[in-house]
Parts: sequence; structure tokens; C-alpha cells
Amino acid sequence: MKDWIQKLDDFLKLSGKELLTHAGSVSGEVAKLKANEEYDKFRERAQYQLSPVEIHFLEAFEAEQKRLRAKK
Repeated sequence: MKDWIQKLDDFLKLSGKELLTHAGSVSGEVAKLKANEEYDKFRERAQYQLSPVEIHFLEAFEAEQKRLRAKK
């Protein structure tokens, strides 16, 4: 486990992040509330974005419409 902690510390140092040497100042409850708020924001944004499958379907549908119009 110590090896893993050291590897993680080294990785954070490489990425320019400051290492936390104490337990921090945010309680678990506050952190969970913040995480839930951020997830709710993400979910709201994502609900209005098309999935890759939906995008592919629309592209195929439009291509088929063009093909059928060209046949007339």
C-alpha cells in the first residue's frame, strides 16, 4: 500500500498539483452535497445533448432522405 501511495504522490507532483498533507477542511457530508450538486448540473446539460447513436441515426436518416429526393 505504501508503494501505491508513493506512486500516486509522484503522479500528482508530475501533474503540478500540490500534495495534501492533512485531512483537509471539507467534511465528507459537504463534499457529498457538492458532488451531488455538480452531478445534477451535468445531468441537466447532458439530457439536451444527443447520444452518438442518435446522431448517427439522424445522419443516416438525412442521407436517405436526400437519396430518395434525388430519385424523383
